[in-house]
Amino acid sequence: MKRNIRVSLAFVSYNSDQFNSFVMLVLVCLKNNPLFPTLPVTLTVLGTMLTAYQNAMTAAAMGGPKDTAVLAETRDTLNGAMRQTAGYIQSLGLTNESDLLSSGFDIIVPGKHPSQPLTQPVFSLDNSVSGKLGVFLAAVPHAKAYHVQFCTGTAPWVDLGIFPNTKNIIVPNLTPGTVYSVRVQAIGGSTQYSIWSGVVSIMST
Repeated sequence: MKRNIRVSLAFVSYNSDQFNSFVMLVLVCLKNNPLFPTLPVTLTVLGTMLTAYQNAMTAAAMGGPKDTAVLAETRDTLNGAMRQTAGYIQSLGLTNESDLLSSGFDIIVPGKHPSQPLTQPVFSLDNSVSGKLGVFLAAVPHAKAYHVQFCTGTAPWVDLGIFPNTKNIIVPNLTPGTVYSVRVQAIGGSTQYSIWSGVVSIMST
């Protein structure tokens, strides 16, 4: 008899950046996933909530108490949607860990020793195609996905997105002759997020 697999709600205690990355991961994993056909919150609505949360994060970083309050409110709304989604996935009674993990959510395994923290990602950049950078990333053991950011000079980091594997990661629409910096973070494992990789910089051709 297979045991019941429980969905972890640890995401409610993540810091702002971790929560943002986690929701991005879930959106990627649930898109076109046939195991979860009747989501209680559609991916379009969840994506809209995430955009509002991201905008609130930006405003709170530069604003005052009102912006901080708005951030808390958007976090509460998004938390509620994520709890509802987690409850739906739990209700399906999945018996294979891999099926549940394909949703992007984590699981609770009673009595299991925690896995080792994720190792720091290592990658290189390829600028052989004009206006694009290819990100060649070595797989990190036990990682479920990879969070990639890029920037120019001292400008703020820009999210390229969450990628479920190391293949076909491209930074597009770049200006030739401009130096771009890239960093990568692995998602998954006992600490949920690895430390950021070293920053790699290269000129776009």
